[in-house]
Amino acid sequence: MKINDLYTSSQAAATYQSQTQKTEAAQGAAAGKVSGNKGSGGSDEVNLSSLANVLQDAITETPEKAAYLEKLAAQYAAGKYQPDAGAVAKSLIGETLADSSGAKGGI
Repeated sequence: MKINDLYTSSQAAATYQSQTQKTEAAQGAAAGKVSGNKGSGGSDEVNLSSLANVLQDAITETPEKAAYLEKLAAQYAAGKYQPDAGAVAKSLIGETLADSSGAKGGI
């Protein structure tokens, strides 16, 4: 059984979108600087994808998350895992509405 934390992926997408907008603005400003500095020695610059940083943060496993997952696995193995059906339904509906309100490439 695989348990996905949909809040984290939604949060990561929102953070990515925000960082992408900031990066595009910074690149536009940098392009103006670079075009004015063509005769000077210049320097090399490397920009890592902001998406890679967001994804790395989303998959980083903290001790608290590991403990929580171990607890869930033990409950499931013992047959005692009983998810809150109302919370699951609310989350599914919320994600569906969020996807239909403008997300591209939805299921």
